[in-house]
Amino acid sequence: MRRVGGLFAAIFERENLQAAAYAAARGKRHRQEVISFFRQFEANINRLSSLLASGGYRFSAPRRFEAQDTKTRTIHAPVFVDRVVHHAVIRVTGPVLESGAIAQSFACRSGRGQHAALRLAKKYTRRSLCYGKLDFRRYYDSVDHSVLKLRLARRFQERSLLALFDQVLDSWSFAPARGLPIGALTSQYLGNFYLDAFDSQMQASGLCGKYVRYMDDIVIWGSQMQLSQIRSLALHCSAELKLEIKHGGEWNRCHQGLPFLGFIVYPDRIRLGRQARRRFRRKFRHLRRFARTCQISEAELQARLTSLFAHVETGDDLAWRKAVLRATDDHFCG
Repeated sequence: MRRVGGLFAAIFERENLQAAAYAAARGKRHRQEVISFFRQFEANINRLSSLLASGGYRFSAPRRFEAQDTKTRTIHAPVFVDRVVHHAVIRVTGPVLESGAIAQSFACRSGRGQHAALRLAKKYTRRSLCYGKLDFRRYYDSVDHSVLKLRLARRFQERSLLALFDQVLDSWSFAPARGLPIGALTSQYLGNFYLDAFDSQMQASGLCGKYVRYMDDIVIWGSQMQLSQIRSLALHCSAELKLEIKHGGEWNRCHQGLPFLGFIVYPDRIRLGRQARRRFRRKFRHLRRFARTCQISEAELQARLTSLFAHVETGDDLAWRKAVLRATDDHFCG
């Protein structure tokens, strides 16, 4: 693939920075740092443009906090002005980062999210005997900066743009020259881009006709003999990227159920996983409680409930969802 140039100037164009600021502020307009930025919007945009053009922009230390989902994650959220720069960079370079992705890669791509990945996983599970599931130990913390910088240099040709990527990477590390901070937009795109090389090597082998990746969650389908060969190849490819596959991967028969993206995928159905069910119940109860105590408006309640149900409706769990609604209504009526 030819290296791409002529992008750096587009990043610090005022129109791009303005659009990036509005994107970065989405859902956060009530925060003081966002209010302060927009209070002097034109001056801040001009200042950012000048600093980026001259190479003088420097990223600040991110804000660290813990978030509980299926497990406790450490989030490193950029300050708002850094968030604007992250959005500005991705608005310009995102399509180039994505251009080398295979069709079976689903994260950070418009129209190719979790639900599309699950639909293809169900199709492959229905048509296959066995699966192999791979994910990497502490993936974001393990991304090697030198490997990523080399891959970026093979995709982009402008030194000024590569220097900006270097600043993004050098502004935070989990260990010396390793790691991407969970919470930054650039981390999502760079983390997805980092594994394009893994995808390409696996597909070039001719062993992975049925393959799906959503960020660092990877599933391959085939016979036991094929998966034995694929396992050896996967271990080799991950070592080249300085990554470690958790427990050597999970290898099982499809009728046992494939755990993927919070669901269990069977040949004939998709069920919401146990942890995802608990998380759904908890979020649903919280929303109803917030509405009952007037902490959120009716319109916001409807919007958040729609979003909550839209995700779980991928599963064939209609009876369970109705049971949750009935149980919650009984609780509030009582």
